[in-house]
Formats: sequence, structure tokens, C-alpha cells
Amino acid sequence: MRVLQEALDSLMPRYPYYAVRLRAGLFWHYLSPVPGAPKVRFETRYPCRRMTRAEDGPWQFRVIVFDRRIALEISHVITDGAGGVEFLNALLKEYLNRIDADESASEAESASKDEAPPAATVPDPEQAEDAYRRFYDPTIPPPRLGLRAIRLRGKSLPPDECRMVLGIVPVAPLRELSHKHGVALTELLASIMLAAIADVVGPKRGPIAVMTPVNLRGLFPSKTMRNFFLSVTASIDPRLGPYTFEEILHEVHHSVQGQVTAKSISRQIRRNVGAERNTFIRHVPLFLKVPVKRMLYTWRWGTRFTTVLSNLGRASLPEEIDKHIERFEVASNPSAAHGIACALIGHREHLYISFSSIVVGTGLERAFFTQLRRMGVPVRVETN
Repeated sequence: MRVLQEALDSLMPRYPYYAVRLRAGLFWHYLSPVPGAPKVRFETRYPCRRMTRAEDGPWQFRVIVFDRRIALEISHVITDGAGGVEFLNALLKEYLNRIDADESASEAESASKDEAPPAATVPDPEQAEDAYRRFYDPTIPPPRLGLRAIRLRGKSLPPDECRMVLGIVPVAPLRELSHKHGVALTELLASIMLAAIADVVGPKRGPIAVMTPVNLRGLFPSKTMRNFFLSVTASIDPRLGPYTFEEILHEVHHSVQGQVTAKSISRQIRRNVGAERNTFIRHVPLFLKVPVKRMLYTWRWGTRFTTVLSNLGRASLPEEIDKHIERFEVASNPSAAHGIACALIGHREHLYISFSSIVVGTGLERAFFTQLRRMGVPVRVETN
């Protein structure tokens, strides 16, 4: 714990855009600097809990430890999943470097703990940029809204509880299936998710939509460590009749391919940044703006998807660091409106698929992993 705290303390000067607190102004929320670093704590409660000033102080992230597990929980206020994974990787590197330095010093009976190698302290200015504003083009039209999607209803778990169901899946058979059907891995898993939801909700109910966040750093030249993602939606409408899995794959593949382009994503950037720059909206007091924004989100965008499937890609670290890591997991905070979310990350030869839920019952998780097993993919399931 001591070495991990030292690693975090030394890392913060390199990431000043994470050393911030959220403040409320007259018209907008804004971020202001906070000195130091949050205190590393032992894990005592469920994951994905709301951050509070009383428990977490002003920070927008927390680092918690349980047995051999180090967890970073970070708010979307300051970064997205890709930024969070990169920050966690940097923390692991600094932590393991300091452990090695401490062991070497102990063996040589020289050098004190203060001589552990410090993290680089010079931040990269490009990593702090607001990439949305950089690639905003006011001349292009905003995107059209999709159909309203059904949502998975259910009795809520007690407050602050979050059920985690983790599926550990070998990557090789999934890649074989992706190549066989000529689709990307995320498209394959989104199709399996749609099929699972259709099984859970029954026939003639729809539309069903799965929202998939996209890391925009692959579409636009940016090194930002702040938020730089938007989402695309894959959907089917069982009211039109039953779908074969091949039909779902066809719908998802062509829909996603059409949405994940710089031109299509630029329309979403135009919508989001354009709203911030709207003269009328900028001069509405915050106490009026917040409830209206929540209402508009629920009405216009929150009703357009059934659940979320976040693919953070493959976690990769240098061999000298990775040899100390057993596995990576990732969890997406389920919203009150949708109740359940799915996130996945690859590490070595396995994919770790995590469902986080605040509703009673595991129907969707069971249906999803059953679909995988029917397709010949072995799954090992763990839960809290």
C-alpha cells in the first residue's frame, strides 16, 4: 500500500488534467486543479459506487486495493475508458519499478526507499487538449435520432449494491468466428448481445439497440488523455419477425460500418459541441440547465438504446511489466435508466467480459453466455 501510494503521488504531476475537482459556476460546471493525490484505500464495498466528497474528497477517481487486485475507478468527467486504461498502466509501471528498486536496495543494503526511480514529471500538452473542440465543424448537419428502444426493466438491487458477472473466454475461437462471418470482433459480440436480449424480452418486442462506444483516437489524429469517444448503435426490431443469427450479424455489420467513419462521427461532434456553444444555452443559469439537460438526455438519447457494450481492446504492457500481471478486468457503471452494462477487455489469450448490474436477476448474463456456448466458445463465469 505504501509503495502504491508513492507511485500514485509521483505520477500525478505527469497527469495534471486528472488532478482536478468538479465545481459549479453560475452557468457551467468547470474543473479546477487539486494539489497532491487521492489516498489509496482498501476495497470494502461494491464496485462502481457514486463518488462523494465525504468519502473521496474532491477527486474524480479512486484507487482501491483488495488482496492482489489493484483497481482504478474513474469518472467520465475527466476521461474515457482508453484514457483510464492508459493511466492505470502507467500506475502499474511506476508501482512495479518502485518495488524492484526497493528490493534491489534491500539486497544491496544501500539506497533508501526515497531513491526509487521517480515518474517523469513533464506532462505532454497534447494529452490535455479538448479534442472535441479541435475537430468541431459548425457547417455540417447534426445526426438524426434513432428509434426509441425498449429497456430492460427489473426490480432494483439495494442502494450501493452492484452485481458483477465476469465471463472469461478464450480469444482464439472468437476470432475464428469473426473471420468466418467476415465481421469485427465487436460486431460479433454486439450481435450476440442483441440475440440474448431478444431471448430475454421475448418475441414481438422492440426495437432493441446496443450502444457501443468508439475510441475516436483511431479516426482523428489526437493524443488526448481526456474524453474523446462517441457511440454508435446496433439494433434490430423483433416486431418485424424472428431473426436468424446471420440476419443479426448482417444488420449489425453494415450499420456499424456506416457509422464508424470520420464523416459520420463528425456529425455527433457537431451536435454535442454545438449545444455547448449555443448562445442561449450558455446564458441559462446552471440550476435551470441541469434538470433540463437531464430531461433532454432521457427523452432524446437515453431512450435510444437498451444496453451498452464497451470494448476497450487489448491491454498491452511491456513484457517486464506484464509478467507480473495475472489478468485485466474492466467494468462499466450501469445507469439507473438502463440497469445493466457490459464491458470487455483482452489480455494475452483471453477476453474478460464483465456485466455490471443494479437490477435483480441474471437473465441477460445467462442468455449472453449461453449464446457463446452454443457457438462452441467455452466460458468460465465468476461473480461477486
